[in-house]
Amino acid sequence: MKELLNILDRTTELHQSNQRYALATVVKIGGSTYRRPGARMLITEAGEHWGTISGGCLEGEVAQQALAVIDSQEPHLLPFNLEEDDIVLGFGTGCNGIVHVLIQPVTPGKHQSCVDALLHCINQRQRGVMATIISQEGADTGTSQNVLGQHLILLEGGSDGPSSLPVPQDHALRVACKKMLDDELQQEQIYLWQTDSMMYNDSRVEVLFEIVRPPVHLHVFGEGHDVGAVVDQARTMGWDITIIGRKPVDILQSRFPNATGHTFLMHPEQVASHIKPDARSAALVMNHAYIRDRSLLHALLHTEMPYVGMLGPKERTETMLKELAEENKPIPSSALNRLFGPVGLDIGTETPEEIALSVIAEVQAALHQRSGGSLRARQGPIHASRTPIEAFQ
Repeated sequence: MKELLNILDRTTELHQSNQRYALATVVKIGGSTYRRPGARMLITEAGEHWGTISGGCLEGEVAQQALAVIDSQEPHLLPFNLEEDDIVLGFGTGCNGIVHVLIQPVTPGKHQSCVDALLHCINQRQRGVMATIISQEGADTGTSQNVLGQHLILLEGGSDGPSSLPVPQDHALRVACKKMLDDELQQEQIYLWQTDSMMYNDSRVEVLFEIVRPPVHLHVFGEGHDVGAVVDQARTMGWDITIIGRKPVDILQSRFPNATGHTFLMHPEQVASHIKPDARSAALVMNHAYIRDRSLLHALLHTEMPYVGMLGPKERTETMLKELAEENKPIPSSALNRLFGPVGLDIGTETPEEIALSVIAEVQAALHQRSGGSLRARQGPIHASRTPIEAFQ
């Protein structure tokens, strides 16, 4: 997420100065490769580039090809067969995979680009599915419309995001996107779909489907010395962090300048009016004040916050729950699945920096429905297996 946000920040600067650029995206892989589909790299007319699509071996060639794409304003699909790569004379990757990179030209203000679609999901904090045509075969290129690189995006709730495909052509893609959004158990990000459709002038097109998610929004309740380490660790992930404390906003801002938001909260019972949790949100309670933390625990578990972490010993959180029940303020049993107390993974922590690493890792695991255990103990592939797109038709 951090890499994508850095690229999008750079595109905003390029748009403001009306500079053309190209976006290179890994759209298809086979075998062993360093990056997976969805990895992106931005290249300017001056040859500067940001982001990585490999371990550093393909970036130079892609940057050179991107300059030609910017000049021609025509997208290009660039295949790299690393299985035939010569360690000495070739790219020297040592991988045995195949990588397809789609290079798309972007001219500010000319037409809707995939950058507009990505920015919309990030800025509006809306989950969406972006479908991008990555290859087109079997049609007479003299009469067939070139749809390589064109895209559409369907947002959660069914509304449209910035799209380049005309409505009459994209019905089948919309149906597939909607099915992906409606599948609550869906965790896989990338799909490929091949179709022989009259909508594409008898051509066979291949489509990359990406689930686009906004960054995690971490709500930190506290203003102690250990909060700064959490903020710094979360920022390395590209997350949004809001500090919610009892100090005035200007003091919170000066104490935690790396946070993206600062909120004064006098009464914990009013927390629901200060936050808008979504599926990419998490809360961390670390006030070191028992009564305030107990009130926050009760209030947060009555929201839809998917992760509520409580700093402190397990017995402390259990005592809070017991006291709330005795005061006729019980927590619904279904909400307890969202409670993590004590907070963090068991990695042997003591210092604020170590605790922050443990906490951020657990939030990442929980929001992606992973256990947080060692990968060597995982049965099956590290990345979730892909579901055939035919299942969505």
